[in-house]
Amino acid sequence: MQRINTRLLPVTIIALLLCMATFLNTALAASPPAKQIILTPGSTEIWVDGEKATLPAAPYVSDGVLMVPLRRLADELGFTVQWQEGPPQSIVVNSGNLRAEMYPGTWVVFLTGSDYRAVILPAEVQQKDGLIFVPTAFFQDAFRVPMAESKGEKGVYLLGSDNQPPTAYFDVQEPVYAGEEVKYIDKSSDGDGDAIVERQWLNKKNIFPSPGVYSVTLKVKDSRGSWSKPYVREIKVLPRPTADVPRPGEIVENIMGQVENTLKPVKADSGPRLLFSDDPEYIEKPGILYRDKLKGEGRLYFWHDVNSPGSLKVYVLAINTSPREAEVSILKEGYGGPSNNVYLVARTAFTAYYHSQGQRRYTLKPGQILVLNPGAPAAVRYQVVHGIIDLKTSEEITVAFVAVPATVNVLEAYSRLGVLPRDGVHVRGTFAAADREMTIDLRGAKTGSILLADGSDDKYMAGVDGITGSSVWNAGNYGMLYRLKIKSDKKTGVYLIPAGGSFGGTLIFNAGEVSVPLEGFISSPAQAVYLGTTVPEGITEMLFMSPGGSCLPVKLLFK
Repeated sequence: MQRINTRLLPVTIIALLLCMATFLNTALAASPPAKQIILTPGSTEIWVDGEKATLPAAPYVSDGVLMVPLRRLADELGFTVQWQEGPPQSIVVNSGNLRAEMYPGTWVVFLTGSDYRAVILPAEVQQKDGLIFVPTAFFQDAFRVPMAESKGEKGVYLLGSDNQPPTAYFDVQEPVYAGEEVKYIDKSSDGDGDAIVERQWLNKKNIFPSPGVYSVTLKVKDSRGSWSKPYVREIKVLPRPTADVPRPGEIVENIMGQVENTLKPVKADSGPRLLFSDDPEYIEKPGILYRDKLKGEGRLYFWHDVNSPGSLKVYVLAINTSPREAEVSILKEGYGGPSNNVYLVARTAFTAYYHSQGQRRYTLKPGQILVLNPGAPAAVRYQVVHGIIDLKTSEEITVAFVAVPATVNVLEAYSRLGVLPRDGVHVRGTFAAADREMTIDLRGAKTGSILLADGSDDKYMAGVDGITGSSVWNAGNYGMLYRLKIKSDKKTGVYLIPAGGSFGGTLIFNAGEVSVPLEGFISSPAQAVYLGTTVPEGITEMLFMSPGGSCLPVKLLFK
């Protein structure tokens, strides 16, 4: 195929069809295809309804216009492509009774059949290495094929459907041992808030009989028919431990004994401001639970128990109260509930928060209200809902935690909501620095211990109630993320012991999740949960956030 001289095109024909486009009524164009294609400039890899496919050449950007190989994409969309030798040479694309004809080196597409009009493309049809490339606008403008840029992946484009596809993701409770049941945790999500209606697993097994590394794949579909890209996770299956070695999360009895010393960790507070909503903890009617202003980095934390005869939803709102546009970025988020199992709610939210990936970015006009958790579930009496959100804002915004009836539009109801009175038992407030870094030096020590969130050795967070202006204390340091670095010169066992009452949650030890304990909760100081062993001549890292519904303080024992 050779590039033609565009002067061969009759100018009068172009002018005539352009005039016809102005005066003729546009008939119904071809129906948009049901498939969704995900493509990336510079890559020949595409995803068609979640299945991997390959283009003969990679899409590219020319003068700001995305150019794609015509025939392969047209085939996927259900169109037919024909090359007409001419003269002049032309390309004809058919879909049903709609016919589109265009010429290499020109910007004009002529439509006939069910639609008579001319389409002006943003770039000329290009012939390159024996292939015809067209702007993606060709499919959109000529055949009404929806197209959009992905909100979840920068530089990725959607063709065939502008619905943002869901994201497949799952986790497993580690460690995983050969011959024992694997606990899968599906954390798939949809940025538009659409429901996940179908899941396809590959190589998923409830029990792996032998040690090794196994690949498991998950693909999900949302309620509008879009499929995610497959998510592949490698699961490391360990040999079953011997009876005398505890598993991480396992309860060990009467291990405390005599402790050599109480360690004095080096501490430093930093990180985002914490906006904390747990007062009133029991919600009896709709209203504003907590509200304050925020600029920059923040952590939003709520824990509430519904005590209303009707079902309620708890939303977190961001209101742009500045005179300028505000950029709001969701950095991490995790939610738990509704459930009356407080330990499960806390575990679910923290695990999702820890594993959350990617960002959601929004631009709010002055006065605009954004629902940060649009998928908030409805909760009934005696059920707990919980959420942790890390975000960043470019301007000062107002953050409001609100409860509304499950059937009510929260954006319409917000202006009519009143502030609910405090219960005088729990806490709400804003606190300066929500991360606490601790360095613990075990070198030279045989045994030792520290207390977390006891208010003495480990101080409570001091803050202010943004509604009343009164001083408040966060007893238990809920919402604070502890980042512990443990230096050791030998292998040392690390245990968690309840020191304030019932405790059940999840923490991260050496990048692995540990359920504390494996099931349910612990409450006796004679019980300890084994977390793992320190790295000899190295640094062991641990992440801990006081789980809602549990009693603090807790003791960490090194032995």
